[in-house]
Amino acid sequence: NGDYKSAISNLGSNDSYNKALAQLLNGDASTSLKTVNSSDEAETAIGYYLKAISAARQDKLQDIISNLKSAFSKDGSLKLKASKDREFLKFMENASFTNLVK
Repeated sequence: NGDYKSAISNLGSNDSYNKALAQLLNGDASTSLKTVNSSDEAETAIGYYLKAISAARQDKLQDIISNLKSAFSKDGSLKLKASKDREFLKFMENASFTNLVK
């Protein structure tokens, strides 16, 4: 329902992908990154992809590139998703980004 603050509270103290996603959607990219890094999904394709989105929201190009490389190495289908993802719209003209998602 878009009540991310309540969702974060309801997810409790355990760090998880879903809690990190709720934090990101609540506008707290840096806390989201810490949470996903402490979760079981930290080194999964979706975990790296979420880290890349968090980096995009913080304008950290090198972190975007690094995390997307890791995500793509685990799940190549994410390349197409990233090439169209509005989260990365600001970086679509950047050569490092475009070369990565080709």
